Amino acid sequence: MRLFLAGVTLVVILGACSTAPERAPEPPQPSEEEPAEAPVLDPTEEAYESISLAMSLGDPEEAIAAYQAAELEDPDAPETQVLLANLYVAAGDENAARSILGDVLTAHPGHAEALFLLALLEGSSGNRDQERELLERSLESNPDNAQAQAALGEVQLRNRQYNRAEESFSASLEVDPDNVVALIGMGNVKLRTDEPEAAEEVLTRAIATAPDYSFAYADRSRARAMQYELERAEADLNRAVELEEDFLWHRYDRGLVRLEQNDTEGAMEDFDWVIERDSSIFLTFVYRARAYDQQQNRERAIADYERAIERRPDYHPGFQPLATLYFEEERYREAARYFRKAWEEGDPADPRDHGNAMLASLAWKMADETDRADEFIEEAAAEFPRPSLWYDMARYYLRPGFAGGITRSVEDEEEHLLKTRMQFYLAGQFEALGQTNSARELYRQVTDTQLLGFVETRLARHRYERISTPE
Repeated sequence: MRLFLAGVTLVVILGACSTAPERAPEPPQPSEEEPAEAPVLDPTEEAYESISLAMSLGDPEEAIAAYQAAELEDPDAPETQVLLANLYVAAGDENAARSILGDVLTAHPGHAEALFLLALLEGSSGNRDQERELLERSLESNPDNAQAQAALGEVQLRNRQYNRAEESFSASLEVDPDNVVALIGMGNVKLRTDEPEAAEEVLTRAIATAPDYSFAYADRSRARAMQYELERAEADLNRAVELEEDFLWHRYDRGLVRLEQNDTEGAMEDFDWVIERDSSIFLTFVYRARAYDQQQNRERAIADYERAIERRPDYHPGFQPLATLYFEEERYREAARYFRKAWEEGDPADPRDHGNAMLASLAWKMADETDRADEFIEEAAAEFPRPSLWYDMARYYLRPGFAGGITRSVEDEEEHLLKTRMQFYLAGQFEALGQTNSARELYRQVTDTQLLGFVETRLARHRYERISTPE
């Protein structure tokens, strides 16, 4: 994750470094009669003052130069060497840092701070197993190191070991209740274990400790969104964007929250911004397509779904929405193709939705390709449960003779949702056969159910309006 801020956190905060001497007491003030003498600074203290000043100015190279020029009492002490390694890390010279840490650990195998810093370097290089092992060794030497406990919690969180991660973050917070890494890590544990209220509480503590850290707001927005407090979630993301205005994912997340609130204009503003800067994130096209779809701008919605699937051809959830839009645009052959793909290439872990097979057959019928429609539905129906209304409807699509039997079966169906869906497929077959009045009445019945979120009710409304409008 992103919690160690710049990828690596300096282990030693210069003013609190164990090798730095305590600040000398203030010298006595001279009397008015006596001229003041310039205070004599301890060389070691002066060296640390120079290093601290350089770091505060964001100049780690100057800090290293100050270190090398200093006359330190014990420059080879392991604590002093770890400080130098930290400075090299800050300067971006990881090889020098690793070399120093290797020498320290050769002489002092259990040195907790050296192990911790090396663990962070391994983690930033993607060496996850070495990172975990080094953190565990560091904590064996110093179990009260709040930073190391938090870092280990991050590793466990990344590995979805949520109980162990919570234990590590709790141990960190016992030592340092304001440890931002542990607070945000704990918040993420609560998010991933579906405890949004607890997540919001701990992330609020993180924000109080680090009010300028944008990711704390972004994570709290997720906790609020999970509780469907969408306005407050958007407020958090507004703050995150203010703090990190060039970070893509804050805008992406805000677009999702805005879309959930039906603020399609605001959502598209964010999605446009993300796409302009990185067009490789295929899901941005998916969500912008949904925004266009909500605005009934089918042409642009289709274009965005096509771009998304071009980037991720295996994105199964996009097949049916794209096919539905094609169907509404009367691009029936393309609709049939994607309804068929939704049927054949859907998630194998989920039961097949027989509706996609029926819709593919209906789309080919609407395209006047009855032979293709029959060939496909006969093959697909072999996988339909028997006896079932699905199988009976597929057989009616193949043999659309007398409709009395299938009509009675649909009318007698007690399950409301299944009955509504079957009414749509029956209406579609009637329309394909030119029986417009019967089709219109069934489409009206489906539309009147007000069942939301089903492709059949959506298409029923569209077809009802289509065949009820004079040419």
